[in-house]
Amino acid sequence: MIFAVALLIALPLAPAFGSPVPDPPALTFLASGPPDPGPADTNIAGGEAAAMSDAPFAAQIAYDTAGARVGCTGSQISAEWVITARHCDSARLQSVRLGSPYLGVGGSVRKVAARYPSTTGDVLLLKLSAPHPGQYASLSRTFPAPGSDARVFGWGDQAEGSGAMSYQVKAAGVTVAGQGSDAFGGLSVRTQSRTGHPLSGDSGGPLIVAGKLVGVLSTSSVLPAGNPSGFAGLYNDHAAVSRHLGWIAVITGVGPS
Repeated sequence: MIFAVALLIALPLAPAFGSPVPDPPALTFLASGPPDPGPADTNIAGGEAAAMSDAPFAAQIAYDTAGARVGCTGSQISAEWVITARHCDSARLQSVRLGSPYLGVGGSVRKVAARYPSTTGDVLLLKLSAPHPGQYASLSRTFPAPGSDARVFGWGDQAEGSGAMSYQVKAAGVTVAGQGSDAFGGLSVRTQSRTGHPLSGDSGGPLIVAGKLVGVLSTSSVLPAGNPSGFAGLYNDHAAVSRHLGWIAVITGVGPS
């Protein structure tokens, strides 16, 4: 669901607590962005086109003031705040496009007034230059149970390494597998891809369980050559929102609901 140069990394994942969860054989950042250093790559392969009503809080993270050079996905959590992935952080991260399902057009654009990266995980808070009233993502108080059905959203690439982001926001079904580690060693919600798989540009996008934001997309298994139609054995790590609730509340005044 996003364009950009992919940054491949081999990250050791913390073992799951409880029943073991397989480690992805290789992981890639799920962002697409500027080379300074900017985010890496992610788009939802498979999945389905989504309407804005499916995720009205979904936000396009852009590396220009016009909201056109999109590199990551995020979630609006209040009129003035958006949450995304810390690895999307860059001096060139300048604006957020809100309220549009279409890449780089429509909706409203707000400049980024301030950036607040977490020191304990792959989470970044963006303060908007002016309020944007809308429907916001509700923060989850709890870590989701293994086996929970979940959905991910984003504008990332449609094929591994293609650099061709999705014009319309996409959604895919995933299943909560357990706990893991995000790109910065923080607690993650590990999911197994089911109806689609995140790719470049999906970084920072929402993981939704029972209508609540439980995770922020951090890393994902590299999609095998040929972009298979099935996604068995492919995993993703999403920074756990429940682990960051206190910090989010201090910075933004937003709490779980």
